[in-house]
Parts: sequence; structure tokens; C-alpha cells
Amino acid sequence: IALIDLTDIDMANILICGHRAYAARGLKDVLEKQGHTVLEFSRGEQKREGNTITGTVQELDKNTMFKEDIDVVVNFIILQNATVKENEDYINALLRFCASRSVKRFIQISSISSYPNDASLITESTPTEKRVELKGNYGVIKAAVDNLLENCRRSVPFDIVFVRPGYIVAADNPHPFKGIAKFLVSKIAVLIGDKKATLPCIQRNVMHQCLAEIAVQENPLYVYLLIEKENETKYSYFRSQSNALLIPLPKCIFFIAADVAKVLHVFTERHVSMVKGVFKVNRFDNTLTKNKLKALG
Repeated sequence: IALIDLTDIDMANILICGHRAYAARGLKDVLEKQGHTVLEFSRGEQKREGNTITGTVQELDKNTMFKEDIDVVVNFIILQNATVKENEDYINALLRFCASRSVKRFIQISSISSYPNDASLITESTPTEKRVELKGNYGVIKAAVDNLLENCRRSVPFDIVFVRPGYIVAADNPHPFKGIAKFLVSKIAVLIGDKKATLPCIQRNVMHQCLAEIAVQENPLYVYLLIEKENETKYSYFRSQSNALLIPLPKCIFFIAADVAKVLHVFTERHVSMVKGVFKVNRFDNTLTKNKLKALG
């Protein structure tokens, strides 16, 4: 339940953390067209140019370049080449910042990677993965940060809302096949998974329209599951983007090899989980999200 009805605010001060991220491109324009004042923050030396502020992320709460209170924070930042602890340190600094700046809503751009690989059905109420050590480099950070925020959400004086998008689709994606396929040569690629491995998608511009609603929505959901094409697969997505020859991986052979490697103590349980994760098949039901957001209606 929201702590305050933000729908009465005609012009909110909204801070985008990680505005340079691919997933954040264009969000500022969407929010400004709706009358909001948008500030942006990213890593760099401490300075301010207009409404763009940079500084050390783990010391965000100590950044003296912020002069105004903030109504809503949208966080895209993930420190991909850092440790889980460094990411948690950043989130803790961001929580302290929110408390000191009268923030009313904290929107965490999470990921469906936070869910267990073996979850057969994923909805807004599906628990996040607690055994984060089984996740890959990206998933372990996302899951660990989500768990931290879930543990403290009842003790902070503002809303914490999780937005978990599917694979974000846009024409300017710099790595359209990362984690999906690997090109051997220009016209031949290997699918990272088999033909059944799921890849739910969301168009970036649709995600931004959803975020604009979530930012000021009365009584927000605890979790928004942003998916347009829940039945998309890695195979069908690749086919929509490229006419190259695509070679799927044989699931049975990889599963057997991973299990044997574990028995021989070559693989840990995490290695086995990561191998099987590329073949995961999940069903998604985001009915609650669709009923709450006009952009997905």
C-alpha cells in the first residue's frame, strides 16, 4: 500500500539513477512530456551540469550536488564488474539518500533473472531466488539486491516497488544477441539453449510508458512483471532479428555432461545450475500487472 497518494502531484521530481543505461534511454523524455522534473545520476566525478549529477555511487547519500527533495527514484544502476557486496553498498547508500531527500517511492529496475531457474510458473507473487550463489554473474547481483530490498522494505519511510521486465527490445540495442546466441562466423550462430528455452520480451518504449504510470500510481503493486510476449523463445527472437543459420544446443547432452562433471567434482552445483539455466522453460502470468497498467492493456 502506498504511503502517499502520488496521483495528486502534477509535477514530481523524479531521479533516474543510471540514465546512460540502454534500458533507460528515452525515459527522461517520456517523463518530462508528462510535466515532471527529471534529474539524472550516474557514475563519475562529483559535479552537476543542469539536472545531470555524477559522483561515487557508494557515496550517493553524501553527494552535495543535490539541492532539491526528490519524490520518486528509478534505479537502473547495476555494478556489473563489481562484487555483490559493492552492489549492496550502493543500494544501502541509495536507501539512505531516499530517506534524507523525502523520497516517496523507490522503483527498482529488477529482472526476471531474480527468479529461480526451476520456477515452472512465474507471476508477480513468485518469490525471488534465495540461493543466489546458484546464479550467474548478472543474476546473482540482481537476486542479492532484490533480497536486500525485500528485507528492508517494511523499515523505510517510502514505497519500494520492483519492476521486473523481460528481455528489453529496442532498435539501438548494442548487444541484441548477448546471452541468446553466439556467432561463429557472420552467417552462422550457436543458440545458447534449445528451441524451447523461453525469452519473454518487452519493448523499451512500452516499458517507459509503464514506468511513467508506476511512478505516480496510487496503491502500486509490490512487483510489476513487464512482459508483452510471454511465449517468446530465444529461437523465435533470434529468427525475428537475423536470417543467419542458427544451431540449437542439444539439451540432453549438456544436462548429462553437467551432472557427470559434478560427480567428478569438476563442476559445483552452481556450474550445473548455470548450464541448465540456459535451457530453462518458464511460463509467465502477469495478469495483475496488465490490469494495473494502461500501457500493457
